[in-house]
Amino acid sequence: MVKADIGKILEIDLENDSHTVNKYGRENIEKFLGGPGYAINYLLDEKTYNHDPLDKRNVLALMTGLLTGTAYPCSGFYSVSARSPQTEIYGEGLSGGFFAAELRKIFNGIVFKNKSDSPKYLLIEEEHFELKDASNLWGLTTDKTIKELNSKHGKDYKIACIGPSGEKQVPLACIMNDHHRAVGRTGMGAIMGSKNLKAIAVKSSKKKIEYHDEDNFHKISQLLFKSFQKSPMAEILRTYGTNNITYFERLYDVPHKNWTLHKWREVPKISGEVVFEKYHIRNKPCYLCPFMCGREIEIKEGPYKIENAAGAEYETTAAFGAMCLISDVEAIAYLNDLCNIMGVDTISTGCTISFALDCYEHGILTEEDIGFPLEWGDAEAIVKLARLICEREGIGKTLSLGSRKASEIIGKGSEQFLTDVKGLEAPMHDPRGIFPLGLQYATSNRGACHGRGYANDQYSGFTGFNDSLKITKEKPMRERTIDDPKFAKDIALTQNLAEVVNALGICKQTMTSGSQIVDGLLEKLLDVLYYLTGIKFTLKSLMQIGERIFNLKRLYNTKCGITRKDDVLPPRLKLPLEKGLTKNKVVTIDLMLEEYYKFRGWDDNGIPTSKKLTELGINHF
Repeated sequence: MVKADIGKILEIDLENDSHTVNKYGRENIEKFLGGPGYAINYLLDEKTYNHDPLDKRNVLALMTGLLTGTAYPCSGFYSVSARSPQTEIYGEGLSGGFFAAELRKIFNGIVFKNKSDSPKYLLIEEEHFELKDASNLWGLTTDKTIKELNSKHGKDYKIACIGPSGEKQVPLACIMNDHHRAVGRTGMGAIMGSKNLKAIAVKSSKKKIEYHDEDNFHKISQLLFKSFQKSPMAEILRTYGTNNITYFERLYDVPHKNWTLHKWREVPKISGEVVFEKYHIRNKPCYLCPFMCGREIEIKEGPYKIENAAGAEYETTAAFGAMCLISDVEAIAYLNDLCNIMGVDTISTGCTISFALDCYEHGILTEEDIGFPLEWGDAEAIVKLARLICEREGIGKTLSLGSRKASEIIGKGSEQFLTDVKGLEAPMHDPRGIFPLGLQYATSNRGACHGRGYANDQYSGFTGFNDSLKITKEKPMRERTIDDPKFAKDIALTQNLAEVVNALGICKQTMTSGSQIVDGLLEKLLDVLYYLTGIKFTLKSLMQIGERIFNLKRLYNTKCGITRKDDVLPPRLKLPLEKGLTKNKVVTIDLMLEEYYKFRGWDDNGIPTSKKLTELGINHF
């Protein structure tokens, strides 16, 4: 028998200290699964696109996924969605850890409306919840906030919070949970700060997630966990984390010096191997994770001394190291920790500093503008600038807006150094070696994103779901650096799949590394969902949910003014390099984009057609 309800959504009005609790039922599951799917539908219902991102009428939706907190491997993820203060379109960030798994036992999600008149944090224990005074927490870094709340309420509480940057409503501000995990991109921490919401603390020792068929759910989950452990990538991630920068360098995948160099000889100095040998303390895996990519590091002495710190991920290492030419691995670790405790996104912060370095080199920004010399690779100056961004002081007040808005203020031709799509700085994977990745960046709903699709993995041979989706398999570089319309279908379908994965609240590694070692993983996932909910999904119906979510986000963005003119790559990502395998490669996506719109069922201006919206059951928007 199919369960009528599988959870609850808590809605909190911060202004009136009132709440409602709504059932999360079968209709929601069949339309959206969970996570960002429910959130984007809610934001459209509330018409938050009509309000400034920092207006109290902007809604913040914190959602667990359908599988979050279950026995399924790597199911510790949640999403946070709102209109972004950085991009002013749909904003969304994801994070792993343990916070979401704890919350999922009680609520599927929490929606925050309006603004409290004073700092508050939300305390949840079982069915009891209340807003409590956070005046003593305001101004604390994220690590000290978590420590203070655990000291006051107990170590069993799992906590998500903002740091000083979120309080100051820095548009790059993130939300941190479990000390080391971040809802990193699009400025969701600034939305929490605008609502005077400092933290959410949750504990549940009694409630358990209910299953339609618990025995079979646990059985298949255990088999998948053991299989994932044996994947080739799992061993690498357990040892070095995601910082495989030396490997990505061999693939010509790493951008250097704000996307102007094809290689950088200092890369081995900032590798995961160096961090593991010199600074590694222990692995810090997320909830039920067989890959264990998280790690704790320590630098015992010197100007970059840190303890109980997270090891820098690949994206962070490349953003501060390769992009800014910092070859001091300790400085990169320190910058990562600084961003975490202050609560800002490391990718956008590193890339915005790289933009500033370019401006300084070309005389657009001066020492007088900045307050000190700013040279490539000058770790001390870059740390100083990062602090100004986090504190929103001096030149940091301008740069804290992100590179695109900063460029609009600075002017003087600085736009030629931008690396953003729709206001969000591109991640650290180079489309000059995979042109379809450029299409993925250009059409991603939150701005340039490698996590809302699988192009980088798919064409490099790191996915095993290609046959199930009937998409292109691994391609040599010469065959993937062309503007071929056939790639459009690949990108659209894998973007839809990414929406499914995120709505389920599971890690991307389960789909990339997992599908490499588990034959028919997508089909097994259908069994998993049946054992949880009693609902018999097909691969077609599951993928249509992903398509529905993607189109809802696009629809939201069109109401924010997004059209075909915005589905473009920035100048620096199209800059031809002078050497290497990607020499003289200029990323073009025009033919792919035409076919992409046709495959999506959008018009020539990139707007979902009435026919497509009706087909997906969302024409009421």
